[in-house]
Amino acid sequence: MDQRPYDPADRRSILAYAERLVGNSLREILDELPPAIDFSSHKGGFGTVLERHYFGYEPNSRPEPDFAEAGVELKATPLKTVRKRLVAKERLVLGMIDYMTIVSEEWERSSFLKKNSHLLLVFYLHEANADPRDFVIRIVRLWDFPVEDLAIIRQDWEKILAAVQEGRAHELSEGDTLYLGACTKSSDSSTRRAQPCSPEPAKPRAFSLKPSYMNTIIDDSLARQEASLREIVVDPRPVRSVATTDILAGKSFEEAIADRFEPFIGMTADEIAARLNVRIKGRAKNYYAVLTNRMLGLDAKDRIAEFEKADIQVKTMRLLPNGRPKEDISFPAFNYLELVEEDWEGSDLLSHLSKRFFFVIYQLDAAGVPTLAGTRFWTMPYRDVEAHARACFDETQHRIREDRADYLPKKSENLAVHVRPHGRDSSDVLPTPSGRLVCRKSFWLNSSYVKSQLAL
Repeated sequence: MDQRPYDPADRRSILAYAERLVGNSLREILDELPPAIDFSSHKGGFGTVLERHYFGYEPNSRPEPDFAEAGVELKATPLKTVRKRLVAKERLVLGMIDYMTIVSEEWERSSFLKKNSHLLLVFYLHEANADPRDFVIRIVRLWDFPVEDLAIIRQDWEKILAAVQEGRAHELSEGDTLYLGACTKSSDSSTRRAQPCSPEPAKPRAFSLKPSYMNTIIDDSLARQEASLREIVVDPRPVRSVATTDILAGKSFEEAIADRFEPFIGMTADEIAARLNVRIKGRAKNYYAVLTNRMLGLDAKDRIAEFEKADIQVKTMRLLPNGRPKEDISFPAFNYLELVEEDWEGSDLLSHLSKRFFFVIYQLDAAGVPTLAGTRFWTMPYRDVEAHARACFDETQHRIREDRADYLPKKSENLAVHVRPHGRDSSDVLPTPSGRLVCRKSFWLNSSYVKSQLAL
């Protein structure tokens, strides 16, 4: 007879029991928590302790949800504080991708959907150097994907499936998809697995919800809590969906977005501004961002819901008369001391290059007048990330360690990526491992490479 203090077949009973955790740590909620638990090991992680000692069942790797009778899967995931805002510390892993079995699956009967349709999310606040027993649980909620989100997640799942069926599992990237990623999942970056449709081995990967998607769940959850529990800085700008109707009607997300811009292709920026009643001048810093929002049918200050959830990087690109982008594409400046300690798989550069970009492209004529030429979604191909971006990263680390931070890889040294200053002025400097102060720098994508990628 089941002696657990909740009904494992009843979602409401499971949720009510889980909600007792909010505002407490494991130490506070569990009087007899074993002191010898190794929270750093796979078998002794926070979620495992929660399963075994609070919910009273043994952790397992079965294909059905943790609470099989109720169809609920338990997921414990950490939060962190960034500028007084609670955000996801990491992506939420939803199970390994079995390359050998997914090739014969269909969405409606997929192992992913069976296990993850109803999630019980337990968010705890991670504190550096604190005992995990003292991490405070801040949010508990049942999460069923909204119908419009599930439609995009299905498209993501089908893209991952197609890559495996086409023998391209080794080329998968988190930037290929919007909400549901295929993240690397191995303690050893050299580990590879066989795939069914190619002799090329592939990195082990897992389905995961991107941190940007998790942040929308966190914001929504905190907004539902009592004000005294929030302690959160709220972005006042409205969040609006731009593609829900089209996606639910069967269009892909990319098609739905392209359709919004189609009526304006061939018009100058000023003509677009006049048609959409945009009253700011072309030299204003946010001019093109406002035009992008207005062409999507949004107000100037609205945030784009799908772009926020997918962490899509919107870039305005202006092409010179010869077709080359006017500017290289920059990433945030790096810290020399931190960069030399990074490994490639966990590096900020790889994280940036694994994202999806959305380019709004304007062609400049001889007089410098911009005309909307089109839009393009793009993710850096896996082969270029590994060949060119990684080479630039490795060489940058090498030169910084040799106290040559003044001479980092130039555009002429790498087909795709280079390093150059990215500070306010020459006085904007950072320390290097040798103790010298060197101007702030960042990685940049070469404009010539971007041109070749987008076939401009």
